[in-house]
Amino acid sequence: MSDSRVPTEVELVFEVMPCNALRVAQEPGQQPHPCSYFRSWGTYHSYDYETSGPPLQRGILQKSQYLGRAPLIPELLSGCRKAPLMAVGINPNLPGWWPNTQNSINPMFDDFKQYAHYFRYREVAKLQLPQADYTAFGGGPQDAPPGSKLELAVPQDDHGLRTIRVELQDQKMYQAYQSLLEEVAVALSLPADHKLTIGEDLSYGNMIACPSAKWTTRADPSNPSLPPMTLAQQAGIVEECFHTRQYFLRQLFQSLPTLLLVFSQSTANAFMGALKGRFSAGNPNVNDPVTALLDRDIRLKYGDLPNGTELDAEVIFAPHPTGDPASWATAKPRVIQKLKASAQAGRFQYNPATKHLTRPGGSCSFCTMLEIGPCDYLEEIKSLPVPLQLTGMSVPTPAVDKPVQNELLKEFIRTTHPAPDGWAAGDDGSNRDSAKQG
Repeated sequence: MSDSRVPTEVELVFEVMPCNALRVAQEPGQQPHPCSYFRSWGTYHSYDYETSGPPLQRGILQKSQYLGRAPLIPELLSGCRKAPLMAVGINPNLPGWWPNTQNSINPMFDDFKQYAHYFRYREVAKLQLPQADYTAFGGGPQDAPPGSKLELAVPQDDHGLRTIRVELQDQKMYQAYQSLLEEVAVALSLPADHKLTIGEDLSYGNMIACPSAKWTTRADPSNPSLPPMTLAQQAGIVEECFHTRQYFLRQLFQSLPTLLLVFSQSTANAFMGALKGRFSAGNPNVNDPVTALLDRDIRLKYGDLPNGTELDAEVIFAPHPTGDPASWATAKPRVIQKLKASAQAGRFQYNPATKHLTRPGGSCSFCTMLEIGPCDYLEEIKSLPVPLQLTGMSVPTPAVDKPVQNELLKEFIRTTHPAPDGWAAGDDGSNRDSAKQG
């Protein structure tokens, strides 16, 4: 945990973006760093924006240029850092791995502000080349990872740029999040002109920052080119990313969402195992079926503020909408019912002024400090109460309540007792409702 004057949400941008490159290329030692495992998934078609600096408009459809093949970069939380709802996964997906989406195109920014802008405004999609363009540039079945080294034959324009057309590649899971928000709006009888959207009212993030097509230590006979982790690699990745660098936990304690959504048995097992000891209600345990967990009132306690106020989040576990659609169809009405009850209990509310859900407590200067766009919630963003003994920063800072965030997280970690089988039980190979499907 950093005690710098840089706000956590901004600090993470500068730490996460280069993290895998630093671990792989510059980490000393005789053996490859465990996080070098992610390079075994190969390289993928990548793009950058044609202009410097963050785009002036929201969204990820911007004028883009093809860069060639590159490893994928680690991912930040997607969406507003102060969204009251947060969905949690184990690690990001890798669409370019699968035959039907080998035309995927992935960001490879060298500008931190562009990186921040992308994850702030990604919403329900990633990007791909139009299939006709991909084929015309030489793409096809031979362009299969992890072995493909094929670079697309994108011609240079008059400015020396390999300009490409890009289009949205809808992600079924992100669309499921959006559908859930829309049905909750109906259940709460919100005005027809509400603006509840993924990325504004629901953020989504991962416990591990680097992407892979599967989170598994098991070979897949039906997909022999898929590279499983060794047990040592899995343990090393978890130790580095989750425990040592604490990317997920630090973002969680800056965001302080009032409700967490955890889909799939795999993710539930990893989440319950990693945070065992901090559930103040519901007593969820590794391998408890998500269908049974859905009927419990489960709370994750962040901690107590200096003024005695308890901070916690309701946690809703459910089957995965795309990994196990039949079970999800059965569970979805119950999830909506629980979300409605949570809203009625005041855990989150609708703000008619913004037409979005109200923001939870705590400061945020992500958009404004990084100059990636205006903050639509400035009137709602309120710092956590800071006791006098924690106000020792002599220079003014937008991270006024960062010392409180750090103290909460320090106590949270001290009293967490991770279950030894949590991450192993989160293996995609162990659960038929794996979140990651081609």
